[in-house]
Amino acid sequence: MLLNEKSKYNDKEIIEKGSSVLIKELGYSGFIRFIRQVENNGSEDYLSIQQEIYKDMNIDEIYKQAKDN
Repeated sequence: MLLNEKSKYNDKEIIEKGSSVLIKELGYSGFIRFIRQVENNGSEDYLSIQQEIYKDMNIDEIYKQAKDN
C-alpha cells in the first residue's frame, strides 16, 4: 500500500471524500452507475434502478435536489 499524507483518513472519511469527488465529476446518476459497476460488475439494469429511485419525484423535484447538491 502506498502511504502519503492522505492515509490519515479513516475508512468512513475515505468513502465520504471519494463519493463527493465522484458525484462532483460524474453527477449523481454517474456516481450510481459507477457504484453499480463496482459492486455488481455491471449486472444490474441501470434504467430500472433509476426509475425506482425517482419514481415518486417530478422533474422539478429532481432538478431541485440536483441543484442543491
